[in-house]
Amino acid sequence: MGERCPGPVQTSAVYVLGHTSQFVPPPSPPSPATGNSRDLCAPIEELSLDAVDTATATSTDAVATPTAAAAVTATVTAEDANSPTSPPGTAPDSPDLSPCVLSPNYSSCSLASYASSSADLSASDAVGADSLVSSIATISAATSTSTVPAVDNVSSRLAGAVHVLATEATALQSVAQLYATSPDARDGFDQAVEAIVRTQTTYPPGKLIVVGVGKSGHIGRKLVATFNSLAVPASFLHPTEALHGDLGHIRAHDALLFITYSGKSQELVSLLPHVDPALPLIILTGHITHDTCELVRRRSEANEADIHNLTEPGVPHGKTILLPAPIPVEEKVSFGVAAPTASTTTALAVGDALAIVTSKELHPSTESVFRRNHPGGAIGDAFKKQPNSSSSSSLSSLASSPPTTTVRHVAVPWKEIPVVQGADCADVLRAGYSSANGWVRILSKDPSTGSDVEFIAPPTRIRSLLSADLVRPVHEVGSRLVVGRGDLVSIAVDTKLSKAVEWVKTATAAEASEAGPEKAGDTVVAVMEYGEIIGVLELQDLLKAEAL
Repeated sequence: MGERCPGPVQTSAVYVLGHTSQFVPPPSPPSPATGNSRDLCAPIEELSLDAVDTATATSTDAVATPTAAAAVTATVTAEDANSPTSPPGTAPDSPDLSPCVLSPNYSSCSLASYASSSADLSASDAVGADSLVSSIATISAATSTSTVPAVDNVSSRLAGAVHVLATEATALQSVAQLYATSPDARDGFDQAVEAIVRTQTTYPPGKLIVVGVGKSGHIGRKLVATFNSLAVPASFLHPTEALHGDLGHIRAHDALLFITYSGKSQELVSLLPHVDPALPLIILTGHITHDTCELVRRRSEANEADIHNLTEPGVPHGKTILLPAPIPVEEKVSFGVAAPTASTTTALAVGDALAIVTSKELHPSTESVFRRNHPGGAIGDAFKKQPNSSSSSSLSSLASSPPTTTVRHVAVPWKEIPVVQGADCADVLRAGYSSANGWVRILSKDPSTGSDVEFIAPPTRIRSLLSADLVRPVHEVGSRLVVGRGDLVSIAVDTKLSKAVEWVKTATAAEASEAGPEKAGDTVVAVMEYGEIIGVLELQDLLKAEAL
C-alpha cells in the first residue's frame, strides 16, 4: 500500500485496541472539511489511555466541537490499558487493517471483517462492543445534524427564484417601454390589430391562424384560447402538420400570426412558400427591425419576384407585419442556459395585449362577450354569484347607452326584408314600395351556371330605376339595381359606428377613385355575426347614424 503514515489516519473509522482481531466498523466518507488529499495522513490529536474508564470511554468533546478530523471514540478495557502491545499514553502502530477501511467501497469486505472480529470477542468484550456501537450511533446522529444549515439552502433557492422573476419583470418593462416610444413597434402593433379586425369585416369572415413550434407553439395555443374567449375567432396550426395536409385550414380571408423568437425557425421557413402571399402575415419575434428578421426578408423576396405557386402574377400581396417582443439580455447570459423563459414571457404578454385590444375594437363590451363565452369554472361561477359585480355594472352601462352605439342598432334586420323569386324589375319595385324598410331580396337563377343566387336591392337603387327597366329581368339591369353577396362590405355586428365608418371609407376609397364618389356612395354594408348576415344598411345611412 506504499509508505504508511506516521500516525493514525484521519478518517471516521473507530479502532478497538488490545486484541489481535480488532473490531473495525465500516468507515465513513472523508470529512467535508478535508479539502486536501495530503491532510488525510495528518496525525490526529494524541489520546491518553490512562484517563479512559475501564468499561467504556466516549470522547464527548469530539461531539461538542467538530474539527477537520473525524470524531474518534476509544473503548478500552482495564486489561488492555496495561497490555504491552498497547502502552498507556501512546498511539499504537498502524494496525493490520482490512483494505476496506481506506476505501469508500466497503459494502462487502467491511461486513465480513465485522463478522469475523465479533466471533473472537469474549463476553466482556462483547459488552464493550455493544457500547461502542451505541457510541458510534450517537456520534453519527450528532455530526449529521451539523453539516449544512437548512437556512443556507432556503436562501440559495429563494435568491435564484428572485433572480428569475426580476429578470423576466425587467424584460416586460423593456417591451412596454418599446411600444411606448418606438414608432416602428407602435406601427407594427396598429397594423396587426387592423389585420385581425379585417378578418371579421369580410364575407365570408375569416379568422386568425396562429403558427408556432416548440415553446412558441405552446404560447400560440394559449393565445388562441384567449382570442376565442374574447370573441375573436382564432385557431392553431402546427407548421409540420400544415405541410402534411392541414394547409387546407387556411382560407381566403384569414390572417396569420407566426411566433418565433429567432425569426428563422426552420419549420416556419419551410411553411412560408406555401402560404398565400395575399394574406396578411404577422410575425411575433425578438427582432425589432425588418432587416434582421429572416422570415420578413424571405417573404419580401418572394413578393418582389412574384413567383408564389398558389397565385397568378400580379395578385396583390398582403402585408408582412413585424410585432417585436425582444428581451434586453439573452437567457444564456441571465440564467446560464438558453431555455426559453424571458422570451416566452414577453411573447405571451404582447400576444395578450393584441387579443384584448382587438376584442375592444370589435365589441363595445369585451367583458360581456367574455362572460358569454366563459360560463364554466371559477370565472363562470363568479359571474353567477356576483350579479352586482363590475361585470354586471358594465352590462348595465351598455344597456343604458344610446341605442346607436354599434352597427347592430342601425342595420335593417335581414329576416325582415321581403324576398321575391326570379322577378322582373317591376316586381322588385312593387316589393320595395310595399316593404316597411324599402329593401328587397331577390332569388334567381344564374343564366351562365343555372345555380341559385341571391341579390339584395337597396332602396336608393330601387328608386333610381328607369321606366324602360321595369319590363326587363333583374339580371339584365345588373348592378344598377342589385348587389351580390360578394360585393357587400362586411362589418362585425358589435363594431362601433365610428370605426365602421372609417373602415367603409377605406374600403370604398379605391372604388371612388375609379368610378366616382356617386358610385361609392351606393356601397351596401352587411352586418355579420358568426359568419351570417343579420342586417344591412347603406353607406349614407351609416354616415347619418354616426353623425348623430
